[in-house]
Amino acid sequence: MRKLARLVSVAVIAVTFALFSAAFVMVFLGDPAFAPAPAPTPEAIASFMARFAQPYPAIARRFRMRDGVTLNARVFPADSRATIVLVHGVLESSLPLNRTAGLLREAAGANVVAIDLRGHGESGGAPGDVSYIGQYEDDLADVVTQVRAGEPEGRVLLAGHSMGGGVALRFAQKGGMPHVDGYLLFAPHLGPRSPTTPQETTSAGASFVQIHLPRILGLAFFNGVGITTFNGLHTLFFNLPRELPLRSYSYRAMAGMCPSDHVPALRAIHEPLLVIVGSKDEAFHADRYDAAVRPHGRGEVVVVPGASHDGVLDDPRAMAAVHLWMPAAAGAVPGRL
Repeated sequence: MRKLARLVSVAVIAVTFALFSAAFVMVFLGDPAFAPAPAPTPEAIASFMARFAQPYPAIARRFRMRDGVTLNARVFPADSRATIVLVHGVLESSLPLNRTAGLLREAAGANVVAIDLRGHGESGGAPGDVSYIGQYEDDLADVVTQVRAGEPEGRVLLAGHSMGGGVALRFAQKGGMPHVDGYLLFAPHLGPRSPTTPQETTSAGASFVQIHLPRILGLAFFNGVGITTFNGLHTLFFNLPRELPLRSYSYRAMAGMCPSDHVPALRAIHEPLLVIVGSKDEAFHADRYDAAVRPHGRGEVVVVPGASHDGVLDDPRAMAAVHLWMPAAAGAVPGRL
């Protein structure tokens, strides 16, 4: 029996060593390489530049986080005691959300506070990184707390686009967070297990974005045994000019972009929820949102015909849906208490 026990111990040690060695190798494989990006067309350049138009005046504001980092925000005030905190998508900031924020203010009759997540736009923090998995939603908690402190009897709604919607869902799922009165999600990233998330990458998509799958698997193994030392290594990469400060995301930032499972995240929402997606969304399967959302909570899903992933943010039909939904979220006439 002693001999058998020793053999088992040796086998366990050998397997453990092999697993750790394999994970270590996968974690430190080189970053993915991109082929040169094709030159953008004049139409693509014009469309990109149009997103940075600033038709609505905004007031600058800074929010101080619990670790001392400050987040930049643009405030679009209204004569209302309802406030929408608006969170941008991947690689973005509040700057290209100017038109969306202005239209939301008009449609909802509410103040809109568009923030730059840490590491994005004019906010503090390392580009594409956080200090730990879950810091994005903790930052949202600090923002919501400070917004609510300015209007204690008012209502606060959380809105997010794409990654911002995923962070909002993580916020909803995490315990001990400040209360919000509703969730407004535009083409939200529901997570890797959601039927809305494509499991395949087209060649066109791979030419712009790549994930470091071996590194992700290795880091997932290490995290499973409590080793988080290497979580600052980047796992999500974009084919962007090297001059840009934000071209990739760390493992801990990537893990914080969306819930690991959309089902418990959606079930954690007991407040009014509106999900709006364009039928021509290029990032997610728009036709699968209804099946992904409705069985797991009280959410409404609106699919806007012909709208794209970014185009849904400014679509009049999307804003009309927001206008109709706001009384349930704000408790009275649209945007007012």
